[in-house]
Order: sequence, then structure tokens, then C-alpha cells
Amino acid sequence: MADDVVCHLPSSICPDRFYRSISSVPLPSYPRVASLKTSAAFRQHLIRSNIRLEFDDAVDASGALAQPIEVDGVRVGNRFCILPMEGWDGTPSGEPSDLTRRRWRNFGISGAKLMWGGEAVAVRHDGRANPHQLMLTPATQKSIGSLREELISAHRERFGSNADGDLYLGLQITHSGRFARPDVWDRPSPLAACHHPILDKRFTDGVRVLTDDELDRLIDDYISAARLAHECGYRFVDVKACHGYLGHELLGATTRPGKYGGSLENRMRFIAQVIHGIHSEVPGMRIGVRVSI
Repeated sequence: MADDVVCHLPSSICPDRFYRSISSVPLPSYPRVASLKTSAAFRQHLIRSNIRLEFDDAVDASGALAQPIEVDGVRVGNRFCILPMEGWDGTPSGEPSDLTRRRWRNFGISGAKLMWGGEAVAVRHDGRANPHQLMLTPATQKSIGSLREELISAHRERFGSNADGDLYLGLQITHSGRFARPDVWDRPSPLAACHHPILDKRFTDGVRVLTDDELDRLIDDYISAARLAHECGYRFVDVKACHGYLGHELLGATTRPGKYGGSLENRMRFIAQVIHGIHSEVPGMRIGVRVSI
């Protein structure tokens, strides 16, 4: 049944006409962020772009971003945060490489006190967006846990032996869905929430839609990954529901039949059951969700 699921655009939108219209619009050119190496260079770029934006030339050690914050009983030492962007430099088995470890140590010496997910970690092999994306399973648990330990160690070395008392670490867990490439980086293996008349054209070998039974089992994989992360000492998991990946695509599967599509309640069922399952089976594990609207 799932292979017949189609996501429809409004009838007023003609894909071919839409693409012809946007292809004729010249795109603006922007300098690479890395080329703006000083505050003076950035200020000149703002002036040339007619953008009014005030900023300080140096970070004030006692400024607002350096102040601690407390939310729902959790105290974080400052307002700086490492957001979850995977490096795709793990091993084929989903464990961290030396490059991964170096990056996480740099997270620790950065001074940021909130590690919001560190990077996206797949809950099983077919959910990896790249053959070198990290994966959290019983086989990789020890090495994924060691990333946390190395980050804390680097933070202590730079800022003092007790500096990690207000450091808050989590792990983002994900399934890449439509954008899965678990085996070869240039060979997509999409597992979608529904068919889509435009997005499906990107995949010459077709798109397979996950069945309700497969989504049921995937919920268990998310819960298992959260349990493994908790055992490693991570304080929370971020359940990824953004940027077109599976958790996000399910939220928009308005024409999908069955319990995971159609009504808002059904479209929220997957993410809601993941959250409920983690709450029930992993007591003490906090949960965050990154959602694209």
C-alpha cells in the first residue's frame, strides 16, 4: 500500500513552469564567509550590501553570551552552542575516526557549554546519509560514548578540572529517509514517507516508501538509540525532524494513507511515539526536537 502513497502539490503549481521561471532569475553573488577574516572586512561587506547591523569588534568576556542560563532545572554555563552538523568522516561501521575525534575535542576547547546533538547520528544503517556518517547501535556504543569523554577531557584541559560542571551534552539521532546513502556516497537508497512528483525525479532508480510496519520498527530503533546514548552519559537526545529527512517528511505526508499520514494527528504520530517511547523506557533522558516549519 505504501508504494502508492503520493504527496501532492496544490493544483495551481505547475512544476515545469515553476522551474522555467526560477531558472531565468539571476542569482545574487555573495563572498565566502571565510574570506571575511576581520571585523573591519565584515563591516565593509555590510556597508556595501546596505545592511545596517551593529556588532562589537571583540567578544566581551562578561557580555550577555558569556552569562549562564537555566531552563527547566538545567543550568548551562554560557549561551554558546555547538549545533549538530555531521562531518561524514566516521568509519564504514559507523564509529568515529581520528578526524571525528579531533573535531569533538575542538568542541570541548571552544568554550561552548551546550553541545546540541554534537552531530547527527543514524539510528541504523539504512538511515545514514553518507557511508561515513556515525551510527549508534550496540556495536558502536562504546566508541560513540568515547566522543563524549574526549570532549569533556579537552574542556577540562583548557578551562580547569571542574569546568564541565555546567557543560551540557546531547546527541542528535536521525534517519535520513529520502536522502539516505548508506553504502556508496553517490548511490542514493531513498526510504521516503511518501512519493512526491518533484522530489522523486531526483532518483533515477525510483523511491521506496516505508510501510507502516517498517515505521513501527523504526520507532523501536530510535528508542534503542536513546537508551544507548543515556548509558554513555549523554544528557539528552535531539530527535531530528528537519531539513527534509524522514522525521520531517512524515510531518508533511498529507496524502499518505494509514496511521502515519493524512490528518495532523496521524502525521505527528511517528515523532510523538518516538518521544513517548523514550520518556517511558529511558527515564531521566531529556528530549529535544529540531523541527523545520
